[in-house]
Amino acid sequence: MNNAGTWWLKGAWIELGIEQALMDVIEAACQRHRAESDVPLRVLTHSREVLVRKNETLAFLPLFEEMTRLIHLDTYDDDGLGWLVGAPQVYRSETMESYLTDLTRLKIAAPLGQALATCYWRAWYATGRIPDSHVFYVDMHDKVIWTNKPSPVGFVSALHEVHACLKQTFVHGRGGHALFGQTYAADVHLSEVVVQVAQTLGQAIGPGTIQVIVTDREGSSVEVMKQLAAQNVAMAALLKVNQYSGETDFVRQGRFLKLKDVHTGDVTHRVADADFQLTPDLTVRAALIYDSAHPDDLIVLVTTVRRETEPDIRRIVRWYLGRWNAQENSFRDQIAFVHLNVNFGLRVKYAVPDRRVAQRIADLTTHWAAVTRKLDSKLSQLADLERQLQNQIARHDQKMTDLLRPPKRPGAQAAAHAAKRAQQLQDYRQRYHQQLSKRLAHRTQLEHEIEEHRQEQTRVTHELTRLDPQAKFFEVDTEKDQIMAHLRIGLHNSALWARDHYFGSIYRHATPLTLWRTFFNQDGFYRETPDQIVVTLKPFRTIRTQREALKACQRFNARQVKTLFGKIIEMRIADCI
Repeated sequence: MNNAGTWWLKGAWIELGIEQALMDVIEAACQRHRAESDVPLRVLTHSREVLVRKNETLAFLPLFEEMTRLIHLDTYDDDGLGWLVGAPQVYRSETMESYLTDLTRLKIAAPLGQALATCYWRAWYATGRIPDSHVFYVDMHDKVIWTNKPSPVGFVSALHEVHACLKQTFVHGRGGHALFGQTYAADVHLSEVVVQVAQTLGQAIGPGTIQVIVTDREGSSVEVMKQLAAQNVAMAALLKVNQYSGETDFVRQGRFLKLKDVHTGDVTHRVADADFQLTPDLTVRAALIYDSAHPDDLIVLVTTVRRETEPDIRRIVRWYLGRWNAQENSFRDQIAFVHLNVNFGLRVKYAVPDRRVAQRIADLTTHWAAVTRKLDSKLSQLADLERQLQNQIARHDQKMTDLLRPPKRPGAQAAAHAAKRAQQLQDYRQRYHQQLSKRLAHRTQLEHEIEEHRQEQTRVTHELTRLDPQAKFFEVDTEKDQIMAHLRIGLHNSALWARDHYFGSIYRHATPLTLWRTFFNQDGFYRETPDQIVVTLKPFRTIRTQREALKACQRFNARQVKTLFGKIIEMRIADCI
């Protein structure tokens, strides 16, 4: 049997409760479908044995000959996958596509995600073995899709470009385990779904379990903080660099403290507790951070964790610094081991109102209204100015008439009065022309601004007429992709479970891909009896690996792992070929 070491993964898959959770969710969905619909589905006629085989074929597909898509089953010509899933012969792509389509119609993605989250939580966190299990990490992973139809687009951080894609929001535990994932359209922003994802996970693992959400800058907003606070959930995220200029923007609440690496004891950061006025009505706690590698660059972490709850700001900073190992490395491992970036179900699209066009229409309508208000204001100012000019000209004419009127009584002082009047006339004309020049310049400016506003109004109106408010674009039905994502997360977590429970401490931090190359891809022999499945691995190349594999088999066998139908799985290693 090729890749006989994958039976360790199947044992972990069973022990995590994934196999049972899948069966429970599918059977409940089948019962609901029978009660609500008369549409016949092939999956409704399957026995439990067939359901298990097909579920495991979908899940374990990437473990054999680098198969990433169902179509690759048609070129698979070995027995390893069939023996692993208990099928007389390996299913072909048409059969599995039909089965996956039936699961999509049953709408199992949402309940399956919650059921699996419960399994993972119970396996790793419910016992309190992992410190700070009340802290969770939320982030998005981008999966590029290729389509020639108008589709929602989003920024793909790995490529630093905008593409049609799917946005997968993941929640990881403090120990680096992916607990829950949800797929969204490309134009969904992380801050829009943080609260929803936290609520969904909370329903699965129990109210009050989630106490702190750690996310990156994209997921942080005042509204998110307030919504989480209303649910007694705190948040921690980095502050954007354009939101502060330096330490003077903060009110320090203590001196700078040294933050040391827990493994080496080296000082990695200096951290100080502070307060920051995020908005006029919201002041939040902040951590002022200086990285020892970049001592002149200030990094700011804002959080709603109260000082009464956690007095030491360094602990909160450690939670955030742990985000890379707990979440970012998990994304990398899943991409390498279970091909997380592979999409499923892209052919199923449905037309929806084009949100880009709708948003553009809304923005232009708002802009048009603002330009119209400015235009009306300028026209009103111009009308007032015209009245002022007319009044000024009338006063000027009246004044000139008075000053040019000859004196009534000529006399000895007539010459002096004439000179004085001539000086008054000259001064008045000078003042008049100065005031008139200012008003005429103001009128010219107003007329110029009015013309600009009219041109802008015309441009916006023209652009609005070119936009179709009934425009559609095509969204991918993410149900099928979501189901496969749950299965692949389950396979990845099975590798982590096998690492934690079957292999020694030397492999405590090994990635699933490393375990695959070292143990899981080892060939062997398969034998089945009425009450037992015996898998005998071929000898490993090195004495050290042989010894570790032997201990792993002993630990595995001591756990008496049984399939869903009661057969005990026993793993052995041959002494020689």
